[in-house]
Amino acid sequence: MTLKKLVVAGFAVAALMMPSFGALAQDAAPAAPAEGGAAPAAPAADAAAAPAAPAANANPAQNWLKVCDPIDGGKQACIMRQVVVANGQFLGSFLLRDDPGQESRLLAVAAVPLGVLLPFGLTWQIDGGKPIRVPFMLCDPQSCATQLVINEAYVNSLKKGGVLKLTAKNRQNKDLVIDITLAGFTSVYDGAAAMTFDEFNKQSTAPSALEKQLQDRAEELRKQLGTDGAAPATPAAPQ
Repeated sequence: MTLKKLVVAGFAVAALMMPSFGALAQDAAPAAPAEGGAAPAAPAADAAAAPAAPAANANPAQNWLKVCDPIDGGKQACIMRQVVVANGQFLGSFLLRDDPGQESRLLAVAAVPLGVLLPFGLTWQIDGGKPIRVPFMLCDPQSCATQLVINEAYVNSLKKGGVLKLTAKNRQNKDLVIDITLAGFTSVYDGAAAMTFDEFNKQSTAPSALEKQLQDRAEELRKQLGTDGAAPATPAAPQ
């Protein structure tokens, strides 16, 4: 699938919102939430009520991934995203689609973990600016997402801003706050450097560092247990 087809598919852009190890966040897909209710809880969703800011990068441009594909008329459709992860747990994401081939050229999508109270929606706020309450559109096995058609003025606010704060309510009716750092957004948005969708697809299918760590641990446990399923022997005390 090309990026052009992906952006036309609307919420299919959510595939770009998750890290490659997103499927490891929970063991089974939850049932779809009832309309107006609470989304099924992810393992850390209720606990993550305190603000969580992504780690600062020495190179701010590394905060953002940009993927582009050419479209008709010599133009290109692009998607920019940032995913916030802590200890291998998905905390939130923000994605901006810029597609000149669409009637609504600029579309933003923000997502948070499962376990949020859907009626409260998700509040978007750039620094100390006016907060915008956006209703949840859908939940998948990984997250609950909101989308907003934006304009050039909002993009300029993102360029001038420091932090985009996403605020939802968890099951305890406490704020779940995710900070999307805007450092590096302007240079990446205006810059020519970008991955193609094919390059992104190849990268996303490669095992992540977390996947590799889990695979190595599973292999180590398998060797310890042996083929008969016996418990590993207690290691001898150091001499």
